[in-house]
Amino acid sequence: MTEQEVAAAVEDFVRREFSVSPSDDNFRHDVDLFEDGYVDSVGVTELLAFLETTFAVEIPEEDLFSAEFSTITGIATIVTRHRS
Repeated sequence: MTEQEVAAAVEDFVRREFSVSPSDDNFRHDVDLFEDGYVDSVGVTELLAFLETTFAVEIPEEDLFSAEFSTITGIATIVTRHRS
């Protein structure tokens, strides 16, 4: 699975699970999911469970707390890196 495919799957999950409107022009792959209020602290747990189940990866703590983990693009990069 490519990084772009991972990003698309993460976007779909976030839109569906956190009720992000298709017409939300601010929601992009480079937006900070947490700072901009798309995913809350409880949602992080749901997001992690989705990533682990869907992509068969375990996100190390250093990646979980990195700035990279705050965007869809960054999450896709992390997932792709740990799937290799």
